[in-house]
Amino acid sequence: MNSRFGVIPLGITLCLIVSSVCAQDGTLLVVNRHSKAGSVSFFDLETETEIARIPVGPGWPHEVAVSPNGRLALTAEYGENGPGRHVTVMDIPGAQILGRIDMGPMSKPHDSVFLPDNLHAVITLETQDQIAVVNVETLSVVRTYDIGDAAREGHMLHLSPDGSRVYVGGRLGQGTVSVIFLNEDRGPTVIQTGPGAEAITVTSDNGNIWIINQDESTISVIDSETLVELEKFKAATQPRRLVNLPDDRMAVIYGNREIVGIRIYHTQTREVLHDLPIPGDGVGAGGFGFFAVGSVGFVSTRLDGRILVYDFTNPEAPPRTLVVNHETPDGMNWTPLRLDVFNR
Repeated sequence: MNSRFGVIPLGITLCLIVSSVCAQDGTLLVVNRHSKAGSVSFFDLETETEIARIPVGPGWPHEVAVSPNGRLALTAEYGENGPGRHVTVMDIPGAQILGRIDMGPMSKPHDSVFLPDNLHAVITLETQDQIAVVNVETLSVVRTYDIGDAAREGHMLHLSPDGSRVYVGGRLGQGTVSVIFLNEDRGPTVIQTGPGAEAITVTSDNGNIWIINQDESTISVIDSETLVELEKFKAATQPRRLVNLPDDRMAVIYGNREIVGIRIYHTQTREVLHDLPIPGDGVGAGGFGFFAVGSVGFVSTRLDGRILVYDFTNPEAPPRTLVVNHETPDGMNWTPLRLDVFNR
């Protein structure tokens, strides 16, 4: 068995390159947002069973990141009555906590992403208007970067495909995208997009940056080379999260108390390909998480505790229900690895 910080076999690596077949197996990690007893659930997708639940303590965890080799996970203590300060490092096959990283008082860590080396990760420090690079083995902060004077409350982030840049959505004020250059001695580039700039990703077809401007229900598209906004177009009401799909498609989840659903766009033409409902009464009022592996999409609905599974190769089919009455599910992630209990 390779070390948790090392490489993994080719077959697993191919699964990590967004295979819908592999997404039927492996483990789905789900953050349970409960403020007094936050936790991360491990759902074995082959048996469709919650195999383990790791308590991470009070602090309202929101998101979960998985390392490129599929072995480690991170979740941050966002805080409810005051800003949180810790990030929990977990071993996925062992379903155990390896340690916690102290990000400092009043830091309010939220989103995270691993760097390609499996050893370092980037965390948003929302109240500090910074991101931090951490070492998950030594449980220490290596360096912090400002997200720029025009950017405020960096909430969500995304790593460039080559791992050299981090894109951060600053949702306060006029709304911005900050481009942080991890390997260069230069300050951030800040691009104004729109109020509520939050969820962000990079398209797989041409590497353009897409960011949701939630408060004005628009999506901005930014050229990743020139760092200039190419276009801003109207989205459905209150877009929340977005994920890449195969075949030049982008899925955006949106909703408020009246209307909720998933809209699938063609990333080059911006054409709306499909509008898919999320069944249930008022599910958008409680918010939801959204994640996809290949053409398999996972939606968590906090209001009624469901996790739904969509097959985006067959958009007319209704979603399958993985679980009901789960405790405040929020952010999700996936690994092709299964827990060690299946190897015993």
